[in-house]
Amino acid sequence: MQNVKFPLVVQLAGDSIWDYEGPMAVTVHNIVDEGSFDAEEYPDYKHVRVEHDATWNIYTDSGFEQAISNILGYEVTFTEQGMQENGVASLEN
Repeated sequence: MQNVKFPLVVQLAGDSIWDYEGPMAVTVHNIVDEGSFDAEEYPDYKHVRVEHDATWNIYTDSGFEQAISNILGYEVTFTEQGMQENGVASLEN
């Protein structure tokens, strides 16, 4: 993730299974690479926290996952539903 200027806007696909009803354009304010919870055992694992202006129920939206993957330069998917918050998405590779 080089030369990324925040805030930036990403487009949602609108396919969240949680009936997200907000705007299809979500502003991302920051992406924090939190690394691995156990770098010795899982050296390639990455956990990222994405600060945004939407509710938690963008969870499972494929457009959000793809946009964040493109920004990072590697594929990420949402972590479990319980780790999502309004304004903060939890993703991993």
